[in-house]
Amino acid sequence: MRLAIITSNNFFGESLKSLLENYSFKNDISITLKDFSLDNIEEVDVIVSDYKFEQLKYLLKKSNIKENKIQELEKILISEKEFELPPKNNIYIKRPFRFIELVEVLHSMAERLKNKKDENFFLGYLSFIIPDRKLSYKDKNVVELTEKESDIIVSLFNSSDRGITKEEVMSQVWMLSPNIETHTFETHLFRLRKKIRENLFLKNLIVNKQGRYYLNHELIGQKN
Repeated sequence: MRLAIITSNNFFGESLKSLLENYSFKNDISITLKDFSLDNIEEVDVIVSDYKFEQLKYLLKKSNIKENKIQELEKILISEKEFELPPKNNIYIKRPFRFIELVEVLHSMAERLKNKKDENFFLGYLSFIIPDRKLSYKDKNVVELTEKESDIIVSLFNSSDRGITKEEVMSQVWMLSPNIETHTFETHLFRLRKKIRENLFLKNLIVNKQGRYYLNHELIGQKN
């Protein structure tokens, strides 16, 4: 996993890089200051920054980075606020924070990014191709998912037998504490179900049984 630290504070950037190099991230870190041109943005997996989201977005656009690329990049923002509902692919860590918190988030991200690149999922007639973010049924009906919708589907595939709770999804996909009140999951789930219903013609692919979410095995069927 390749990191870019984007900051106007050179001391913060150098200190953070030095600490991260002790946690198996060596040779994967670059530091970029305020006036920059991030030429290798296509090779970056995660940005760590102490800028506010809108400021960071402005700097990235200034370097001719396209809007969709900005949205797709995983971003960890060091924030002064108690909590902000993160825009897509943003994670907030509030100051003051323990360094190990950042390391744990980065390791979780690294594992998630590895899974996205290396794995495809198959269950009955349902398949999900991670690099393309395409969910298909019987190899003919196909729908392309957003980043977070893909993460939800992957969580459901990974827990196809035991199911998964809302709190587990919030932790795995958004890395949020389960005691934070937010309707983020419900909003994404509603859109995901609608997209599946309209494109794969499956009305109840994702079911809720006693507070746990499952892929509907009866609906998916089994290949011969």
